[in-house]
Amino acid sequence: MIFNKKLAVAVSGAVLLMAGQFALADSTTDIVDALVSKGVLTEEEGKLITKGAKSKSEADAKANKARVNVGSFIENATMYGDIRARYERRDGDVIQSNNVDTINSDLNRTRFKITFGLKTETKNAYSDFAMAMGDNLRSDNTSMGENATLGDTGNKTKATLYVKRAMFGYKLTDWLSVEAGRMANPLYMVNAMVFDHDIVMDGVQEKLKYTTTGGTELFANAGQWIYDGKGVGSTDGGTTTTQRQNMLLAFQGGVAANIGDQSSAKGAISWYKYTNNATQTTNSIYLPYTAALATVNYSSNDLSIIDIPLEMNYFSNGIGFKPYAEYAYNTAADDRKAKACAASSTYCSLDKDDTAWLVGLTVGSGKDLKSFAGKKMAKGDWLANLWYQSVGTYALNQNAVDSDIFDGRLNMEGTSLKAQYNVEDNLALNFTGSWGSRKNNQYSTGAPKVDITGSIDDYTLYQFDMTYKF
Repeated sequence: MIFNKKLAVAVSGAVLLMAGQFALADSTTDIVDALVSKGVLTEEEGKLITKGAKSKSEADAKANKARVNVGSFIENATMYGDIRARYERRDGDVIQSNNVDTINSDLNRTRFKITFGLKTETKNAYSDFAMAMGDNLRSDNTSMGENATLGDTGNKTKATLYVKRAMFGYKLTDWLSVEAGRMANPLYMVNAMVFDHDIVMDGVQEKLKYTTTGGTELFANAGQWIYDGKGVGSTDGGTTTTQRQNMLLAFQGGVAANIGDQSSAKGAISWYKYTNNATQTTNSIYLPYTAALATVNYSSNDLSIIDIPLEMNYFSNGIGFKPYAEYAYNTAADDRKAKACAASSTYCSLDKDDTAWLVGLTVGSGKDLKSFAGKKMAKGDWLANLWYQSVGTYALNQNAVDSDIFDGRLNMEGTSLKAQYNVEDNLALNFTGSWGSRKNNQYSTGAPKVDITGSIDDYTLYQFDMTYKF
């Protein structure tokens, strides 16, 4: 009899505590009272079980109050972001006169950045909203101590967060999506030679991804992006002012396929076109090249670029290898050079420098081929990426190339190295080194938004980062 009663107490208590996850505390109390009245439980045993159920109910209520509520139509919402601290050194030999004399210019700074975002999903729609630091389209960084307002007194303004992404998308089918707003660049790239990784796209884009029965992935991306300006047309006293919108049109098609269990390949062909060649006001984005190439050049005229990125991935015994290459050719380089020639005869006899290319090798650890190829690194994983890059004067848009490698300039070539080690799944140490020189000494390397002022002959970059993801 004593054994049966103890068994009843144990079973009843376990059942009631589990039921407390789904029922109200009042219901649990009623059941316990009924068991006490029938003699299955003593009053002391009943109070003990009721107390446990009440504590569980209060804890659940508190947890519910702490949750972030979203619309009932949202199936999934994910917050994400990262915080990074960086030490950086840039050195450049700046050309002073006669295209020969130089003076060394170096820049040492500590920087930090934060990105904070929220993604949501419904059955067929999704969104991405993100804030980041830095008002430069090609950089999310802010330099420590840079924003002092009263000289050396230490009185500083707070860093500002800007809207980095604000987009929504809709899945027309399982394999085709349409997106609008300010969006991440959808184009497949093996590196940031053509577009800096921080650049976002404003406008509309389409993304296609279809997997065949054999597992081969066919993909395509298209973009109709507003590169600069808004359409303006006004007439005042017989004077007409116009400013045509400059669009960036992009089309890309590619294929990714597994080659056995240990290797894969991926490649694409892309075409980019900047639509507006009009000449507008001084330092407008529409200006053609001028004789002042040694200072700042904002032009995006005569850029119709074919770009071909390729990669192979091989994984064995916990180590992955990825040889890769990319080739870009500006089909409108002759017209681009002709405008430079019209501005100054100095450039008429020079090469048109219409190509950009790179070759590289990435080596790293991972759990399998998919994690290595997708750069999904876990605690203890490491990665090293070494490449050589050469970019001609008329090959690419100088406003879009990587702002770190070669200081965001064209007419440069050299070697770069990136390395990463994951201290934790979400905490990584990074190193970047870049060593470049002027490709064609008859042209300058002047460009907008550079960190070292003027045209340079040689360039060295060192960056040490610690990044925490959440």
